[in-house]
Amino acid sequence: MKKPGVWAALSGLLLLAGGAVWAQAGSPGRVQIRYTLNRLNRIASNQIAVWIEGESGRYVKTLFATDFMARKKGFLRRPQCCPEWVQASGLAGMTDRQIDAFSAATQKPGRITLIWDCTDSQGKPVPPGVYVYKIEGSIAWEKRVLWTGRITVGKTPDSSEAKAQWLPEDAQNAGVLVREVSARFEPSGR
Repeated sequence: MKKPGVWAALSGLLLLAGGAVWAQAGSPGRVQIRYTLNRLNRIASNQIAVWIEGESGRYVKTLFATDFMARKKGFLRRPQCCPEWVQASGLAGMTDRQIDAFSAATQKPGRITLIWDCTDSQGKPVPPGVYVYKIEGSIAWEKRVLWTGRITVGKTPDSSEAKAQWLPEDAQNAGVLVREVSARFEPSGR
């Protein structure tokens, strides 16, 4: 079992007393990504990945992926498991250490908050600009949901709500895995 402090250190985050997480030194700030997670009582479900891309679609960093799919290589046994994230992140070519930085057990149902420290996958601060946050979830076998939102990282705070796309369209009737996805950016020094 991973210790929270190890996970925070590998993710490039600074964990402060009381559990507050602030942006890494030199980054433009931090982004809180919030969502509500439900548990679906069926096989081939409950796998999610949360990641950041640049406005052009260039992969920046994964914030979270379920352990089965990432570290345990479940994406090889079930290729329909979050395929957009698997491709965007280059998961198949990652080292175990890279995967351990974001891979963890399936989250408990409820309101979840993840923090992006505005660094890329190598821990380098990203430049100001528009970034895309995504959450992909496996609802049942090939049925999945993809939440997408945009957030501006810069000198002023920003917030946004993501929109869902069900893949295929009838996946919307297969259950609700993730809902109420939003993000808030706070610049450094605030």
